[in-house]
Amino acid sequence: MAYLATVQLLIDAETESSASGLAQELLANMHSHGEVLDFNVDDVRTVKQTINEQIADGTYVMGECFGNYLVVSKAKRDPEASYWSNTFGWTDYNLATRFDALVDRLPTGLTDNEAAFLLDRGPEQMSQLLAAR
Repeated sequence: MAYLATVQLLIDAETESSASGLAQELLANMHSHGEVLDFNVDDVRTVKQTINEQIADGTYVMGECFGNYLVVSKAKRDPEASYWSNTFGWTDYNLATRFDALVDRLPTGLTDNEAAFLLDRGPEQMSQLLAAR
C-alpha cells in the first residue's frame, strides 16, 4: 500500500533556491534507497523574522516553526486585553487570532514597539509570560 505524506522542513539556507535544492537532495537520497517512491518540492517560503533570529542566535527550539503564534501586547495590560484578535482587537487568550510561522508582519495598525509574535504555549504559560513583563 502506498501513502502520500505532506512534509514541512525548516531549512537554514541563504536563498530560497538553495533551500529548495537541499530539500530536493534530501528526498532524492531517500528515493535512491527505495524509501520514497516519488516526490515534489513545492512552496518554499521565508518564515517570520523571529524564527530567523532564533536560528541565528542559537535559541531556536525544534518544533517552534510549526506551532501557532499569538500577537501579544508589549505594554503591561489587563490579561483580558493582552492578545490581538483580527476580529475583536485587544482581547483575552481564548479569542486571540492564531498565526502560523509564515506570517511575518503584525496586523495592520500595530507596530513592533507595541506588540510582538510569541509562540502559543497554552493559557497557563502565556499567562505567566504576561505576568513577568
